[in-house]
Amino acid sequence: MRTKRVLNRAVALATAAAAGLMPFGMSLVNNVRAASLTDVSVALTNEAVSSTDNVVITFTPNTAITNGTILEVSYDTGITGGASLTDGDVDVTGTNITSSAESGFVDGYFRSTLTTTGSVTTTVTITIDGANELTTPATSGNYNFSVIADIGGAGTTYDSGAGLAYVADDNDITVTAVVPPVIDMELYQTGTDTELTDPNTCALGVLSLNTVSSCDYDIGFGTNNTAGLTIQVTSDGDLDSGADTIDACTGTNCDGLGAAGVDAGQEEYGFRVSDTGAGCSASAAGSYGTADQAVPTTATNFVTTTATCAGTTLGNSAQHVEVTHSASMATDTVVGSYNQEVTYTAFTN
Repeated sequence: MRTKRVLNRAVALATAAAAGLMPFGMSLVNNVRAASLTDVSVALTNEAVSSTDNVVITFTPNTAITNGTILEVSYDTGITGGASLTDGDVDVTGTNITSSAESGFVDGYFRSTLTTTGSVTTTVTITIDGANELTTPATSGNYNFSVIADIGGAGTTYDSGAGLAYVADDNDITVTAVVPPVIDMELYQTGTDTELTDPNTCALGVLSLNTVSSCDYDIGFGTNNTAGLTIQVTSDGDLDSGADTIDACTGTNCDGLGAAGVDAGQEEYGFRVSDTGAGCSASAAGSYGTADQAVPTTATNFVTTTATCAGTTLGNSAQHVEVTHSASMATDTVVGSYNQEVTYTAFTN
């Protein structure tokens, strides 16, 4: 954020000071009347050193400006580019001012001849903002702009004033902020926005020789990371009851049989991503979206996304994936209550 600093100065035109404000050796004679322009201000659109700038000079006349008045604008020659200005780069506006014609462009000076439809007694604005612009000095500091108004162009009444333009190399401030990555992940009842209650349980129930038992739940997730996130899965071992286990799926189809996944009448256990939802460009890693797989015992990629995704707190089921566990028994599967602890973690890509 830039803070404009504009210093106003009203400089009375006295005989002793006139030569310093009037370029090209213009001098006063006894019949010349002088007064001070008031409320003189200079504003730069860019106050930085060595930068191109639009300049706005404003003042209020002391003596009413009439048709043919010549405004002579002088400024510090450390501000460069003035010799390249043209009539189209300068505009003078104010009540009753219909046009202005600029000439005499050199570094540090130009003049404007005004056409008016009546007396000008309110604020006059001189704007330098055309195709050609002034360039601020390489050194910070206050730089003078002065205006002399030759009322009516008659050379008998001159009003003058000056203002300071502040140029700096240390008044800009860069505001920085860092947005950290955010990940949100929860376990939900399938197809709902209701979270599972601790201890989270996926109950396969009583296994049968004739059917495959299954249970399912949703993983809800979100991230502000534009590259998305990855969900990994691991477990504490087999689905077991003490030393007894239910055989885990092997291979991409869970077993050597024709059907992909757990088969009734076989001792098998596995899980899969059964639905990746409609949002967040989610996809199952590896073969987890193809058929039942063994639950790994080391952290393994399970689901990935490739874009930002609204957090689970929005309750949007499009940011859920469904996970299904399946198991079956054989005639020689040992009686018992079996369990396995499955853990999910997520990190940004």
